[in-house]
Amino acid sequence: MSDAVTAPRNHTQRRVLRVALILLLLSVTVLERFGLTSGAVSVSAAMLAIYPFLGIAGLAGQLVLSLERTLLYGVCMAVALGSLLANEQSSSFSSFALLGAMYLPFVFVLRQGALADDDASWIYARFLDVCLLCAAAGVAQFALQFVIHAHWLFDYSSYIPAPLRMNGIFNTVIPVGSFNKSNGFFFREPSGFSYLMALGLIVETVTTRRPWRVAVMGAALLLTYSGTGILALLLASLYPFGVKTVLRVSGIALAGALVFWLLGDALNLSFTLGRVNEFSSDSTQSSGYIRYIAPGRLVVETFVDTPFSAFIGHGPGTIFRTLRSFEFHDPTWAKLLFEYGGLGFLGFLSLFLLTLRRRSLPVQLRAALFWGWFVMGGHLLSPEQNFLTLVLVGLTPFGSALASAPARTDSARVAPLSRAAWA
Repeated sequence: MSDAVTAPRNHTQRRVLRVALILLLLSVTVLERFGLTSGAVSVSAAMLAIYPFLGIAGLAGQLVLSLERTLLYGVCMAVALGSLLANEQSSSFSSFALLGAMYLPFVFVLRQGALADDDASWIYARFLDVCLLCAAAGVAQFALQFVIHAHWLFDYSSYIPAPLRMNGIFNTVIPVGSFNKSNGFFFREPSGFSYLMALGLIVETVTTRRPWRVAVMGAALLLTYSGTGILALLLASLYPFGVKTVLRVSGIALAGALVFWLLGDALNLSFTLGRVNEFSSDSTQSSGYIRYIAPGRLVVETFVDTPFSAFIGHGPGTIFRTLRSFEFHDPTWAKLLFEYGGLGFLGFLSLFLLTLRRRSLPVQLRAALFWGWFVMGGHLLSPEQNFLTLVLVGLTPFGSALASAPARTDSARVAPLSRAAWA
């Protein structure tokens, strides 16, 4: 076939794949309140977007298979199946099935040049555009609450038809004194919006470094009054480890102190600063204790309940069926240890770390994505967290690098998927 015939087709394929990826990116951000719901079963917009995207990429011949990730995925699901069978009476098959569907996309990678001549730069440019849109919405939302006193400004879920709305219990509207925390209008909780702003700030500061965008996203982060984004920024600032680590952390601390001094009273920023006390063991009902301390207590108290629980856990979907005298959250590390034991913990941790093994992409972003998945929430089965990780790192073609990052080729082996496999 001549170049005159193949070029338009490749151009069309690239455009279609770009549109599909943008829809996937929107599904994990501005569309996270949407999904398909029937009775008690809900499928998020992110889950509805990931498989069509993979299908389009596969049919276009732009998808490859990571052999290492595929092997690890098989090991993880074997452990999960063993846990399900060993705890048949208490386990949830639907939780097991969701786990399999959630991490199957982790075995795929796009081909080099699938989206653009510089795939990584194109992906990150679109991501930063979405972050700016969300930041502007969050700042506007916070300001408008003093003029528009309407519930929909912070929670418009009731206006979404029930079959198209995600079910769940979320802390969407959270007051801080006489006003509400910004949740970015699109997001279910301020903490999720805060985390996205932190990721946007990281990418912006290691790439284009546009001051006005940094200012908008920084303002949006402050108005969430959430520690999630701040913690993500602090953890990211530790990377890469070296002499400059102390300088980076000190710089962020000084910048934070300056902002607190200038705007602390006007924005009631002492509320955010005071949340450090939530990690105290004396504050067992605080968000910080429930999220970060109580899960450790749960794991310690139940790790060897049965002869095999330390190895393969208590079974899929069982963590919240355990009754305790204290309230606890289900961060990824605790859910893995409780439901899938030490073997499942090591397997899924290895799979996620291998997905992030892309030296050509910013280490600060990869660190924030890892710690966000591992400790900052119940993200083992979170489509938004997991598929955003795939968009920003996991699906990015091997060897693709940002212009400002050192370009080094990953050593991971990949096997091309033929068109016939997707027919």
